[in-house]
Amino acid sequence: MLLDVPCKAGKLQVTDDGNLRVQAPFNKTVWQVPCDTVTGFTTQPGALGAVNVTVHTTQGMYQAEMVAKQNLEKLLALFPHLQTTTAGREWYHDPAKLTHVETYTDQKKMQKEVEAAGQFGWVPQTSAGVGSHINVGRTVTKFALTGGLGLMTGASRSKDKITITFVRTQNWLDQHR
Repeated sequence: MLLDVPCKAGKLQVTDDGNLRVQAPFNKTVWQVPCDTVTGFTTQPGALGAVNVTVHTTQGMYQAEMVAKQNLEKLLALFPHLQTTTAGREWYHDPAKLTHVETYTDQKKMQKEVEAAGQFGWVPQTSAGVGSHINVGRTVTKFALTGGLGLMTGASRSKDKITITFVRTQNWLDQHR
């Protein structure tokens, strides 16, 4: 065994016979590819100081979550000829994702994320908006707490919500498969 390190799904391994795999407990292989099909890696910050590693291969991608940084270095040392890309924590940086649904109540945040996502190979496919409505629970509470005086400021309303479904662009898919 050239590499045998823990990850969320079990153990990330590079075998003597030239395979990269994730082995779950009780010797169940979760994922496996020949090492010569690996084309690169993308790393992202993960939980508890670990990193999530997306392995790009000619057969697709696999994301190994919660790999310790020192173990990532051992993995990358076995593939010195391959490119490693470092990505951020935001959803649009995740190379394993092909679709994402986001609901926005803040117009500025929505615009900022749509623009940022576009730079990383995402395009909005569908959107749906829900207008504000009177929130009966908050309005009744306001009435009870203020003896009705609070209703002079108006009923409690929720913010408008816009739900957007993002998908990967064809150009991004062609470059990352």
